[in-house]
Amino acid sequence: MDMTPGKVHTIDFQSETLSDTYEIQYYLPKNFSDLYKHHVVLTFDSQDFFKYGQIERQYEKLWEAGEAERAIIVGVPYPSVGWRNDYFSPNGEHHDLFVSFVSRELIHWIDNTFPTLKVGTSRVLMGESLAGSFAFSVAAAYPATFSQAAAFSPFVDEDFIGRFESQPMLMHLDLYHTIGLGEDDFMTISGEQADFLTPNRRLNEYLEGEPLEYEYRELDGGHIWKTWKPELGSILKHYLN
Repeated sequence: MDMTPGKVHTIDFQSETLSDTYEIQYYLPKNFSDLYKHHVVLTFDSQDFFKYGQIERQYEKLWEAGEAERAIIVGVPYPSVGWRNDYFSPNGEHHDLFVSFVSRELIHWIDNTFPTLKVGTSRVLMGESLAGSFAFSVAAAYPATFSQAAAFSPFVDEDFIGRFESQPMLMHLDLYHTIGLGEDDFMTISGEQADFLTPNRRLNEYLEGEPLEYEYRELDGGHIWKTWKPELGSILKHYLN
């Protein structure tokens, strides 16, 4: 397994629980040393976080400025739009199984492969759109294992809000939630007209009344990386400083 620092690596991960193989990406920062324990930033739609968000560059800038602790970035890319709808969408056929995979098998592999801090408060989940919904789903289901999660413009419906309403341990969570003001009427990647702004405001209304750490931001812009990328540095600093 390639442990070269400063590069994005890709491996095929064979899941025993799901009897399937998934692509996993990981980035070891330039300062990487197995003499130190690291935070874990776990991204969904990871190829977009690297390509459009340039998350590794944003992390390196924060490290050089003394504004972030040691961290590795691990990610699950999506092979196709159909796969993304099936696995990352809260209403997808394999969504809940994949939540279990991430929360049990994948994090176990990460902790056994890399020098990590191995506690919920040292792990950050991140995703945008359906992958943002997925990041929040994992945190809502396993708040002690993953107590920190950031979602840009997640897909939200009443059933999704119910995932938080049925979780009695919300006080473990530290969530960062953004939505674009231009997302009241836009075309999704699947070619459907959608309003994400209204249901995300509903989710915000609910979470603001609950006993958790919660940051909510409405951004100028739409359902695109141009809106999300400027937030990444703030989020990394929020969780890693």
